[in-house]
This record gives sequence, structure tokens and C-alpha cells, in this order.
Amino acid sequence: GDDKEYGDFKEKQKFKDIISSATAFKSENAEFVPGAGMADAFANFGGTKMSITIGSTAVDYSTPTAPIFKAAVGFGGRGLTIYKASDMSLVWDSGSDFEREQCKAYPWAHSGIQDEEFAPMTGPQNDLYASLVESSDLAKTIAEMNNPDGANPEAVVIGYACGRMLMVTATEKSGTAFVYDVSDPTTPKLLFVHHLSPASQSKSPGAAYADSTLGDIDPESQIFLQASHSPTGKAGLLFAGAWSGTISFYEFEGQWPSHMRNAVACVQCTKQNPLDCPQPHSKLNDGFGFTFGFLCR
Repeated sequence: GDDKEYGDFKEKQKFKDIISSATAFKSENAEFVPGAGMADAFANFGGTKMSITIGSTAVDYSTPTAPIFKAAVGFGGRGLTIYKASDMSLVWDSGSDFEREQCKAYPWAHSGIQDEEFAPMTGPQNDLYASLVESSDLAKTIAEMNNPDGANPEAVVIGYACGRMLMVTATEKSGTAFVYDVSDPTTPKLLFVHHLSPASQSKSPGAAYADSTLGDIDPESQIFLQASHSPTGKAGLLFAGAWSGTISFYEFEGQWPSHMRNAVACVQCTKQNPLDCPQPHSKLNDGFGFTFGFLCR
């Protein structure tokens, strides 16, 4: 999530500015007492500029005059976790999926950022504007968000398509959507990733918006539309771009490319309970002429 500031208090700090060694804090945080997790935190992050917080989840404040440091808590979830609701026990965690798969599929967007500084309506209104429109594409900010947020998802939605239960999220700054099959929540399968603004590889938001190729930048939210609530009668997804001021609709439909088929026939399922449906192939059509396939297994 985003860090907060309240007057002179800033929640976000750089790791290297807090801890000087595996057993000692910098003078500004001398009131903290090293805890069991401090050595591990220093071994993993010591000397880095990773943005962290030392708020209530990282520190034991049972003794207010001598708070015990438990762990470093970094900003940016960088993944997904499934817990069992009844006892909040861990069921599954995505681990390094987001960082690894996003970098593999879209190295030009890996931990990059595009925001209001590059938007014509709120960005620089001076001689720099023309240069920004021509040159401020996402590919020029690769890895800029590694320390602050990384592959940070904003919202998660779940719905049924093709007889499977799907989970969808998107990384906020770098704009990559992740679609998982979570029909078995203990073993989710990453079906595919898709960048929500392919034009951003080489175009600034202003230039891409002008030629109608922008897509969605900074996807803050998604909505999973069941077939019964979809304007097309097919299950689909709505993505909203906070900085692009755009909304895109994708739908799940029909036939797959031959190289992505197996022995299971692709059918249009109309059963009331999606879990009663066969396990067909599907494709995701973004409405702009791009089709991205995945396999329901």
C-alpha cells in the first residue's frame, strides 16, 4: 500500500537509515530494543534503501519505553496470500510469482512507474511538456520501484468463468494483470499475465491517449462480472486506470488457438453452478483487437 505522512511524522523510512548493524539501531531510533528477528532483517536488507515501516506490525510495544523490534515490514505486498477464514492459517502464498513472471513477460515494465507527472491534465505545463509527451514511456523507468513498492498489487477479485474459479489482480505502478485458477485454493495455478497498457513500452500516456492505444495506467481496481451481470452475456473483467482515467472491459469466450488445446473440448457452458461445467479452453479478448489465451485445467 501507500505510505502515509502526518505533519512531521513520515511512516516510510529507508532500512539503511534505521539499523546500523545486526544488533544496533541508528541514533534516531535508539529507543528500540533488538529482537530475535533483527539479525535476519539486517542480513536480508542491511544497507539497502528498501522502504519499510517500523509501526505496530513490526514492533512489540508491550513495554512502551522499550519497544522490541520484531521484523522489517516492507511497503508493497509484492504478491498474494490466501488464508483460511476460520482460523487465519496460511493456505497459500504467491511467493516470487509477481516479480519473476512480470519480469519474464514484460521486462520493459518491470517495477517501472507512470503517474500524474506524465499526464497532460496535471503534469508540467511548460517547455518540458512537449518532451514529456514524446519520451516519458514506462520503459524508461525500469526497476525504479524496486525499493519502494515493487510488483505491488492493489485489488483482488474472484469470479467464475469456464467452470473454474478465477482470481485476478494487477500491479499498480507497472500495470500487469495476473490471472490465477483458484478452483483448488490450496494449489492456485497462474494461467497468464497481461500488460494493461502495451503502448507504454514506447509511448508516453499523452501520446498513447491521443492515438487511442493507451489502455489502463495505475490499475487501482477491478470488477469481475459474472455472465449474468455482463453486458455481453459472458463473464468478464473491468479494469480502471487511476492515472489514465480509463476503463477497459475484457471478456472470457470460446475457442483457443490450436497449439494451446488438449483433448478437452471447448464448450459454452450454461449450467447454473459453474463447477458443474466441463473444463474448457478460453481466451481473453480486450476489445481492442488483442486476444490473450489461457488454459482452464
